[in-house]
Amino acid sequence: MMHLPSFLKGALAMFWLVALLNLIHPFGEPLQQPLMLAAGAILLAHVGEAAVFNRKLKARPHPWLERLQVLLFGFLHLRGLR
Repeated sequence: MMHLPSFLKGALAMFWLVALLNLIHPFGEPLQQPLMLAAGAILLAHVGEAAVFNRKLKARPHPWLERLQVLLFGFLHLRGLR
C-alpha cells in the first residue's frame, strides 16, 4: 500500500507523455480527440488545485518546482507535502 502513490505518479507521468506524443504525432481519429479532452480536463483540475493551494506552495523552498509538480501530478503531489 505504501507504493501506490508512487505507482500512480508514474502512471500519470506516462499519461502526460502519451498526450505530448499525441500532440507531436497524432495517433489517429478514434484516440486523438478523447485523449486530448481527458488531458485538458486533468490539466484544468490540476490548475485549480495549484490555485487553491498556492499559499501552501509559496512557503516551500522552491515554489515554482512545487507548482510544476502539482500541475503534473495534482493531489498525488499535494498529499506528500507536510
